[in-house]
Amino acid sequence: MKINHNIQALNAYRNLAANQLSISKNLERLSSGLRINRAADDAAGLAISEKMRSQIRGLEMAERNALDAISLIQTAEGALNEVHSILQRMRELAVQAANDTLEPSDREAIQAEIDQLTKEIDRIADTTQFNQKILFSGSPKGRAFAEANSSKVNYVGNGTWQGVVTAAPTEPAEVILDIAAALGAETQANIDGKTFTINGKVYEIDVTNLPTPNGLTNTGHIAVNVAWIEPAATDANIMTNVNNLLSALKAAIEARDSQTFGTNIQKIDVTDPDVSNDGSALTNGRLILKTVNNMSPKEASTISVSTSFTSNVTYLDPVDLTTPVTTLKAKDQALASESFTITFAEPPKNGDTLKIDNLTITFSDSTSSSYTWNGTGGTATIDVSGKDVFQVLQDIKQVLSDAKADTTNNPVGALNSYTVVGSSLVLSTDRTDDGNAFGSSNGLEIQIIDSDFEANKGKELKLEMQIGANESETLGFDLSVMDAASLGLARKADHTTPLSVGVNAEAGIDVSSSAQAARAAITVIDQAISKVSEERGKLGAIQNRLEHTINNLKTANENLTSAESRIRDTDMALEMTEFTKNNILTQAAQAMLAQSNQLPQGILQLLKS
Repeated sequence: MKINHNIQALNAYRNLAANQLSISKNLERLSSGLRINRAADDAAGLAISEKMRSQIRGLEMAERNALDAISLIQTAEGALNEVHSILQRMRELAVQAANDTLEPSDREAIQAEIDQLTKEIDRIADTTQFNQKILFSGSPKGRAFAEANSSKVNYVGNGTWQGVVTAAPTEPAEVILDIAAALGAETQANIDGKTFTINGKVYEIDVTNLPTPNGLTNTGHIAVNVAWIEPAATDANIMTNVNNLLSALKAAIEARDSQTFGTNIQKIDVTDPDVSNDGSALTNGRLILKTVNNMSPKEASTISVSTSFTSNVTYLDPVDLTTPVTTLKAKDQALASESFTITFAEPPKNGDTLKIDNLTITFSDSTSSSYTWNGTGGTATIDVSGKDVFQVLQDIKQVLSDAKADTTNNPVGALNSYTVVGSSLVLSTDRTDDGNAFGSSNGLEIQIIDSDFEANKGKELKLEMQIGANESETLGFDLSVMDAASLGLARKADHTTPLSVGVNAEAGIDVSSSAQAARAAITVIDQAISKVSEERGKLGAIQNRLEHTINNLKTANENLTSAESRIRDTDMALEMTEFTKNNILTQAAQAMLAQSNQLPQGILQLLKS
């Protein structure tokens, strides 16, 4: 018998510890439901299980991706369904317009609806989105980085949109007919038969002191009957002659050109500042001709004025009253501004340009420079590298602020106001249309140059759907450009000149010029219907394929999950059996440990004896 070492107790303790460790593992597996909770449980099994788990989670996400792809296709196909409806209506209208029972006015009404339907096709192409991805305008590189919503800014080719934005006139056009008092001293012979030509109408003076006029030299002229005093020996006679002429001419114009001038003609009589001194200088007499309608300088320039008098009669500019003119004049500024927006679809790229009035902003991916005047115009360069649309717009706003502050050169004099709203630059101008072409206009000039538009326009939107758990398991398809131009329907305002893909229609295909033109339009619309049908058929086939893909993903996911379960999950019944066994062994080990701890007590019996 030994006192220093209780080998039996140590043996019982070792078995007890082993049993407790086994129970701990049993409890862990039973509580987690997993056979493998750590690599030590089954290193190889853990590695296999984790690879399976990555595949399972990948398959689950691929299934969601495929469902998202179907949602995208359904969105696209729904939009094309409406395009089909529009095209069917357009074809119906074209067939109607091809019938010779219609008058030109009837075809014009049909054309108006065709134009609106064509623009709606463009709107659908521009706005149909899924998760902010525009579906039917083609590749983002095949669209302009910005677009002005003004009908006055149009595509001119080579990736360039330009035009002159002007405000609607708010004041009438005017001209001043100035007649010197000296004309009142002329003889009847020198006055009779002289003419004033105003807005294409010839007014001829018919002078007489008799009860009846002398008669006109041309029966197409409009008589201006004036009782003429001869000789005009006094200032009073001279004033009477000129004032009578002004009154007669005013009455004739109001009677024969009421649509243009109405009663907006103001007469200013000749006066004598020094009545007591006969022969003193008299003031000039005037007719201020003012149009009924508000007019721009361009419209006013179409109303010409002239006279056969070589002296004493002058048409004057109503603003400076010294410059002789040959047409009516209108103000180049309106009381109300015209506002429009330039909306940015994406940040500008290196080489793109935006011109506002006489300020040219160039976009770069490496350099920048603030506003400066180069002698002929304002310039600035904005570095767009790594910037989003909102940051670029803030830079543009700063450049405009600097240019507006340059009151010496005034590069943006036609620009009234500017502000940034979301992804749009809102501009306004009060300049009216003076009729000049781009480059020499009095309005607000806008030019947008997309440097790679021509190279990329019309490119389809290519999409790659991740429909599997691994890198190469993708489904690729593309969405065709479905704007009016790609369908062959977009026209310029003349209804005959086709527009290129990526450029919104100004008008629809011609159905109004003749029945033959309407018949030709039927064939073009049929081709557009066929193209949309082909696109819808393609989308439907892809959707059907994706539905099979989803079924395959679900099956693979189910089978792989089952396989992973066999490796990773615990068999609860078997584990419970093991737990029961280990629990009994632990209790037995505890009892034996207690018994082995009593063995050394026998030594005390020896010592007592």
